[in-house]
Amino acid sequence: MSMNDHDALLRAIGEHPEEDTPRLMYADWLEEAGQPERADFVRNQVEMDRVGLDDPARRPLVLKNVYYLTSFVPAWKAELPRPPGVEWGDFNRGLIEEVQAESERAVVAHAAAIFAVPGVHVLRLRRLGDGAALARVPGLGLLRALKMVGARADAGALRALLASPHLGKIAVLDLHGNFANDLTVADIADGRFPDLTELWLGAN
Repeated sequence: MSMNDHDALLRAIGEHPEEDTPRLMYADWLEEAGQPERADFVRNQVEMDRVGLDDPARRPLVLKNVYYLTSFVPAWKAELPRPPGVEWGDFNRGLIEEVQAESERAVVAHAAAIFAVPGVHVLRLRRLGDGAALARVPGLGLLRALKMVGARADAGALRALLASPHLGKIAVLDLHGNFANDLTVADIADGRFPDLTELWLGAN
């Protein structure tokens, strides 16, 4: 499998993070590229996600997952870029899916590095000041979940961010603990987020 195939796989994972097939194809690429442990880790986590919690088949998958988490994952996480103000979440279904940022400034400054990581589709933002600056980041188009719990964002910043042309695939929007107002809610309700299934507006 060529590097062009590799790049196409990463794009497929980014565009369809909920699907297993691109991840399993990525595992095949990893194995062909001489990374059998990484390939097996992806396959194992995908299978573990499919198996029910009470299924006896889950136990060996969990034990293998613990082995990889302790023996390999620290080194794999160390290979990721380390932009200031940015932290990576845990591996899920074989890939890092969540990025956490101190503020929108970290995302704007390091967007290329953040959204080049295959599988990232959840952004957890601790503070939002300039919603318009973040709204212009094309990488937001990969997001399926935007979580800004206690980000202290005022209504203007929230409205500027939610006007982004890149947020159309959001399914989860958590604005708990900000300063959203009726206009913010009207923005959310106007149909710009057709895939939205979870909305949290408590403590605004």
